[in-house]
Amino acid sequence: MSDVIVFKGAVSFPITLDPSVWIFDDRKFDLGTYRGEEDTDTGHQKKYLEGTGAQWDKELREGAALPSERKSLIEERKALEGDYGIRLAPFIDNAVPLQEATHVSIHRENGGPLLLPLAEARRAILQFSRDGKPIRTDGPIYFYLPEMLLSKAPPVTGITAFEFIAETKN
Repeated sequence: MSDVIVFKGAVSFPITLDPSVWIFDDRKFDLGTYRGEEDTDTGHQKKYLEGTGAQWDKELREGAALPSERKSLIEERKALEGDYGIRLAPFIDNAVPLQEATHVSIHRENGGPLLLPLAEARRAILQFSRDGKPIRTDGPIYFYLPEMLLSKAPPVTGITAFEFIAETKN
């Protein structure tokens, strides 16, 4: 089992991801409360921008101060007990697929690669934590499309790489 995931192929920036550090990423979300694709990053992003703007305005009025926001011990402990996921789309954006890239080939340790259209891969959710711990069995991530997660279908496991490719014409 690999501890990292590689993005390769038709991308401007091949990257290597370490899912064990995503527990600290603010983009993570609790899979136990996930309700579907309407639960998107735009809401989180809008909330973040509004908070940043409010903090900027406050600092202009009152001067800068150290942030006093601290998560409660209950919230911090919850992160050590839940099942968490993160969307694949931001990582795809960071790799910057080349214009000719139309599909993503998901390479697995056991079994052949799975081929998905790039637009479909952008919708994916990567589970990186089960019961607050990194996924070791068939990990380091589990791959779900939203409908798989909602229907409690088994995930795609044993992923080692995402390869961006141009569609081949037969």
